[in-house]
Order: sequence, then structure tokens, then C-alpha cells
Amino acid sequence: MLGHLMRFPEMCEEALSIEVELPDVKPASVVVTGMGGSGIAGDILNDWLDLRVPFDVCKSYKLPTWVDEKSLVIAISYSGDTDETLTCVLEAVEKNAQLVTITSGGRLEEMCKTLGKPCIKVPPGLAPRAALPYSLFSAILVFKKLGLAMDKEGEIKESIELLRTIREEMAPERENNQAKNIARMINGTIPIIYAPIHLRGVALRLKNQFNENSKIISKAEFFPELCHNEIVGLSSAPKNLSFLFLRDAGESKQMKKRIEFTEKLLGGRNSTTIWARGRGRLARILSLVYLGDFISFYLAILQGVDPTPTPEIAQLKAETS
Repeated sequence: MLGHLMRFPEMCEEALSIEVELPDVKPASVVVTGMGGSGIAGDILNDWLDLRVPFDVCKSYKLPTWVDEKSLVIAISYSGDTDETLTCVLEAVEKNAQLVTITSGGRLEEMCKTLGKPCIKVPPGLAPRAALPYSLFSAILVFKKLGLAMDKEGEIKESIELLRTIREEMAPERENNQAKNIARMINGTIPIIYAPIHLRGVALRLKNQFNENSKIISKAEFFPELCHNEIVGLSSAPKNLSFLFLRDAGESKQMKKRIEFTEKLLGGRNSTTIWARGRGRLARILSLVYLGDFISFYLAILQGVDPTPTPEIAQLKAETS
């Protein structure tokens, strides 16, 4: 897992260089469908892009009812055998939607060959969550080629350069780095992630990484909604919780006030604030994603667990295949 984590920037570049032929179409709506480590790419894209067409992320067996022949469906399944994603692909075909898939193989690749649909083939052999750079940047490649991510080259370049900087700072040989220090703070607690809604994908990624890499329960909640319910319970919250506030220089004044009010409610509770880095929105998003990946890895080491295997998920797939 550490080897894949250290190759994150290079995997992003490799994904952008994949050759793929796409139809010259202008979709009226877009859906990214995928589960787990594959589906999170859709959430991050939703954080990043302000599309001028409806955009949804589907993490279920059924596409939105409005999907039709004018819609673009991007189906991401790293294994190629994800039950929910395959079901959505069949529905997309039935609705005659424009379809592009991203996978390392499996039944999804076979279906695309049979149906003559575009398939972006990424390298196999990784856990789906470790393959996020391939899933995300392959989807970015699709958006670029279809003219849905215009004038984003500068943001993409800045993001990859910043990822390399973060890799150097969070490397294992640096004992007193930010990721290790936050992992030490979290160790032995249940981490609660609070983030503004425009960083929803980032927070979900961190929660999932705590689940799968660190093998612990975690939770993510979002501003401003949590200010209308969750803050009422903070004074009586269990002592074995830790709180991670994800912050971004692009947040509004209203959001800033709500976040800082919530921080005050915690008083001296075990908490820390993690600020996004970079100028462009994509860089700020990925700086948090990459740092979070390192935190979850180092927490796994502190917990004495191997971050790579996820036997419960493997068992579920075996029983439901």
C-alpha cells in the first residue's frame, strides 16, 4: 500500500496519457456510477467541476430516472466485476445513453467489447482505493476530450506538482511530518470528519480510508447542515472521539463563521484543523485527499494492522456473486 501511495503523482500522469477514442458528442447531463474506491472519483469530480449540465454520482443499482439518450454515463469499476456498476451499465445501454467505462478488466471490459462501447483500460493489481489516481484522472481525461473541462490544464499541472511536494513532506523517513502527527492524535479514538459541503468528496474519501486502511469506524458530516442538528449533541459526545476539520481558503464568510463556532463548542476536545493547499480548486482538493491517504496509512501502522487486505468486503463479494 505504501508503494502505491508513493506513486500517486505518477499514476495521475499515466492516466492522462491513456489513448482512448470517444464519440464527438455534447451530453445534456452526466452521471458517474461506481462504488467504494472507484465511485469516490465521481464525488471528487463533483467537488471540483461546476458543469453547465446536470451532474450526479450514482452509488446504487439504479441510475437517476432522468438518464436518457442525451446523457453521458461514466461507469467506473476498477475490478470490472462490481455488481451495482454492471447493473447500471446495462440500464445505460437499455436507455441508449452515451457510455464510457473505466476498468482494469473483468466483466465490464468484456461487456464493452461486446457492445462496442469505449473502455479506458487501467493497470491491474491494485486495491480499488489505491487506484484512485487512475480512476479520477481517466475520468478527467474523458471530461477534457468531450469539452466538459475546458481551460483546466493549469489546475491539473499545479495539482500534480503539489502532490509531489506533499509526498516528500509525508514520506516515511520524515519522522515529524503532519500525517504522522495527526495519526498519533487519532490513534485509539473514533475520528469524526467535519467539512464544508464543497469538500464532501474529500471527507468521504478520508472516512473510507480510515475504514479500509486503518480498519476503524469513522464518520463524516458537512457544513452547513450539521449546524442545524449535530452541534446540539457535541457537549455530551463520548470522550473517545477525535474531530478533524477540513478547511479551504475558498470557503465563504458564512461557512467560516459556522465552522469556527463549531470549533468553539468543542472546547478542549481532541481536535485539529487541516487546511487545503494550492491555488486552484483541484490542487486544494487533492492536497487534502493525499494527506488523508497518508494519515490513514500511518494510523494503520500505529494500530498494528496491514492496510491492504479488506477480508470483510471480499467475503461479501463471494457470498453475493
